[in-house]
Amino acid sequence: MKLIVPNKMSEIKLADYQKFVRLEGDDEFLARKAVEIFCGLKMDVILQMKASSLTSVTSILMNAFAERPSLTQKFTIGKQTFGFIPSLEEITVGELNDVDQYISEWPQMHKAMAVLFRPVVATFGNRYEIEKYEGSDKYAEQMKEMPLDVTIGAMLFFWTLGKDLSTASLISLAKEQEMNLTPLLNFLKNGDGFQSTISSQEVTH
Repeated sequence: MKLIVPNKMSEIKLADYQKFVRLEGDDEFLARKAVEIFCGLKMDVILQMKASSLTSVTSILMNAFAERPSLTQKFTIGKQTFGFIPSLEEITVGELNDVDQYISEWPQMHKAMAVLFRPVVATFGNRYEIEKYEGSDKYAEQMKEMPLDVTIGAMLFFWTLGKDLSTASLISLAKEQEMNLTPLLNFLKNGDGFQSTISSQEVTH
């Protein structure tokens, strides 16, 4: 049997990470669920795997989650290209309020991304224009299909520049995100019985 294991964040969907991050359990349970969710393998098959094979798979996932993605300005879902807000300095009060509301919780992250990314409606050389904001619900479901590296890159970029836009609320946001971003990485790094080549990995915002 051939098993396809994501070895880059770009190969993982936001929706899949949202499924995993809400799970609770011991390391052995989380290891099996990680393979089930990120590799698309059924649990009855996972239970027949060699322990050494499970360790190898989780090591590959660990390396993928060790990435520190930068901002991706445009990406494509199906035939539709979405672009990041061209200038955060021009973000509206409504957009900022919605991002601030949703970006602090992973179950709502697709809604935050639906604020920061919208369909590109015009391109001018290296510049582009995106669709006018009409609320996060319009593209929230589509954002669940976006790559995780694009999600995290946008989140970190927004936090870095957003502190000048909304100081008090984003200080609180930063603390919450530092806790919420790391569950899979911590599990893969520290879980009993797993080999790790990375001695220390922290998500620093």
